[in-house]
Amino acid sequence: MDKNEALAYKNSGQQNLNKGSFDPAIADFTQAIKLNPDDAELYYCRAAAYNVKGVKRDDIPSLDLAIGDLTQALKLNPNFTEVYSARGGVYFIKGEHDRALDDFNRALQFNPGDSFVYFDRGCTYIIKNEYERGIKDLETSLRINPDNPQARAHLEMARKMQEIQNRKED
Repeated sequence: MDKNEALAYKNSGQQNLNKGSFDPAIADFTQAIKLNPDDAELYYCRAAAYNVKGVKRDDIPSLDLAIGDLTQALKLNPNFTEVYSARGGVYFIKGEHDRALDDFNRALQFNPGDSFVYFDRGCTYIIKNEYERGIKDLETSLRINPDNPQARAHLEMARKMQEIQNRKED
């Protein structure tokens, strides 16, 4: 009975999140977690709501709560690969680039064909001024998914930034 009720709260939370109603979504996911505390996906869903709220409202505490939920999801299911990518994204937003890289690397261990993780990791390397590594990841992202205009634009920008850096070093 509790699992069916938890599913109803989860569905309601997803509907609220899709509407941009972050606080009601968080409340729904919280109720679902109370009813089914061992379901890693519920923590993942609530983390998504915290993450979007944190980004949209420039709310760092919400981003911290997202990281906490993603970490809990990994405790419950260490093979939940999407969580590593999601947590890496939150770390990136917070400027914790080394932690982001750790999670992106872990995500790629589980799924080496994920073009989006290569894109995210490449952008992280670029932010850290590690252009060669960033360019390599963006090229890999485009090899896997050649129809990603964002990766193409970031790759072009990274090459220009690397060129400028190389001129400064000469």
